[in-house]
Order: sequence, then C-alpha cells, then structure tokens
Amino acid sequence: MCESAGRPEEERPRILFHVPFKLGYAISGGGIRPGKLIRAFEGLGYAVDVISGPLAQRRQAIGRAVARLEGGGTYAFCYAESSVLPTLLTEKGNKPFYPFSDFDLFALLRRRSVPVGLFYRDIFWKYPYHRQRFGPFERWRRQFFHHLDFWYYRRVLDVLFVPDLAMTGLLPRALAAKAVACPPGHDVGPLAPRRVPASAADLSLIYVGGVVPPVWDITPVLRLAERMPVTICCREQEWGEWGPRYGGLPPDATVRHLSGDQLLDAYAGHALAAILRNPHPYHDHQVPLKLFEAVGHGIPLLAGAGTRVGDYVREQGIGWAVRPDLADLDADAVVREYPAVLARLAAIRDEHTWERRARHIADTLQRAGRP
Repeated sequence: MCESAGRPEEERPRILFHVPFKLGYAISGGGIRPGKLIRAFEGLGYAVDVISGPLAQRRQAIGRAVARLEGGGTYAFCYAESSVLPTLLTEKGNKPFYPFSDFDLFALLRRRSVPVGLFYRDIFWKYPYHRQRFGPFERWRRQFFHHLDFWYYRRVLDVLFVPDLAMTGLLPRALAAKAVACPPGHDVGPLAPRRVPASAADLSLIYVGGVVPPVWDITPVLRLAERMPVTICCREQEWGEWGPRYGGLPPDATVRHLSGDQLLDAYAGHALAAILRNPHPYHDHQVPLKLFEAVGHGIPLLAGAGTRVGDYVREQGIGWAVRPDLADLDADAVVREYPAVLARLAAIRDEHTWERRARHIADTLQRAGRP
C-alpha cells in the first residue's frame, strides 16, 4: 500500500480509469476485472476518476476530466480496458454514435503528458469460428471497426496491456512493440490447509467456465468423470442451451451454477481444478481469469498440454498438463507430487493478486511517462 492510502481523497494522486461499457456487466471474465482493479488502485492510495457506461454517461465524465485538466489539475496516468466489441460499436444497437469522444480524450491526455495505457482483453474476432456467426456485411463492418481501434491505439497509447505476450503475434507490428503482459489476478483471502489425497481414490476435480463449443468444449472434462468425481460450474443459461450437446452425464459428473463467493467451498472441496478443453488455436494465447482464481484458492491444476495455460502450469510447477484423451494422466503420480505442487502454489500465490497487477500497471505507465 502506498503512502497516500491514508490521505483524504483530494490529497491523493489521481488517475483516470476508462471502460466503454457499464461496470459489473457480467459475473465472469471481462465483467469482473475492471471492478477488481479499481479497488486495487484505491488500495494503493490512488483517487480514481471512473469513465464508464453508455456513451452519454462517458461524455459527462470525460467533460469533468477535461475541466480538471484545463483548470490546472492533472492525472498520474490513464488506464483503460477495451470491450469485446469495437469501441465505436459499444452503444445499444451497435451504432457508432458520437464516435470519437473516447479517442479524443486519450489524445488530449497524451498532449498533456499523461501516460495512457489500455488493456486489450481479447482478439477472438481474428478467428473464423467467430466470423462465421455473421453475414458478409456484418463481418466486414465489425472487422473494419476493430481495425479502426488498432489505428487509434497506435496513435494515442503509450502502452498496450495484453493478457499474455503470445497475443502479439496477432497484433500489428507497431502495437506489438507497445505490448506489456498483464494477466488477471485474484483477491482470495487466507486459506485453510488443503487436504492432501492419500490415494488416487481421493482425487476429485472442479471445472469452472464456459461450455460452448468449439472453444469451450468440455468433452475432456467429462471424460475425466470416468476416473474421478467431477463438478462442472457454468452459467445456467449456457448449460440449458449446450448441455444436451454432450449427451447423458457420466454418473460421477455433477453440474452446478455457482459464481463469486459461492465458489469458495466448491474449490475447497475438490483436489484439482481443470482448465482442460479440446485443442483450438484460440487457446494459444489465452490466460483466463480462472487460472489465477485457482492459484488464489491454492488448488492444483489440470490443464491441456500444448495450450498457453498448459505451458504456464507446467513451467510454474502448479499442476499437470495432459492430453485431451487423458492417456498421459497418471493419477498415482499426481498423488505423489501433490504436496510439492501445493508448496509451489503457496510460494507464488501472493505474486498474483489484483493489487500486484495494479502496482505493475502503475509502475509501467509511470515509466512510460518519463522523458
């Protein structure tokens, strides 16, 4: 926590936090991250001026920020996060009303020597599975506005934060040069000691996430239910639509619809967490929130070999990377290695909190703003 944390708000260093959507719009992924970071920045001692919501609401907040700058005030930096939609299509009906207000603000901040960084959360629009959902004109329109975002980012950003540097292979060269990794974090509090399985019969697994194929195909997770009890936690609406696609559940598979604090007991009650899906190019650069949520809960991971998450889990020693057909899963080896994996999770857990992520963002942008 920085020295200004105990000061009155007017005496704290002030930052801008910009998102082109309503905060808390979802209970997972991109809907969670902004709120967690705002609280983390406040915990570090910053006063946070938030620009969010529909464009009319953002323009009012932008006006207040501009008035502050013109009145002699300043900001330590501006941190922004993208929508999964192009910035100009985030309004109701995906129409580009008042299209350049957000980018005009970023340009003004740079002219005033306020460092500007933006987290680019996803690049799924580069993949055919996404484009095939739309007709030819809508595909062209969305691609055009995504590339327009890139055009502006090259001109108004000091730093482009990305979940993992593997994403830079899909970015224009000029943007890739500005890229800095900033994966998700966690804010899980102190944990009770986790029970170490005495044998393979004590293993159980929890999967938290999407179930929509082809990207979130959980066939490998259901295959595990032939070897150990498996709990799948997903959105109720998603399971209602896509659950029948998987056929009848194995006897040891259970589906639950939990989120937030409801997951505390669920994680504590299982030996392993799964980030295990059928192979898809989309997973080559994805570092999902659930990875660091599992780290926060101190639960060893099973991840897909050959994916970015699988590589991370193996490199960090926090679990096991296995093939989708599970032919290389040795349950007895998991039991033997389990205590060492728990120790490694305990050692790195505090390195991946949201406060650490906020400090990383602040340090990076303040360095970017130095002459």
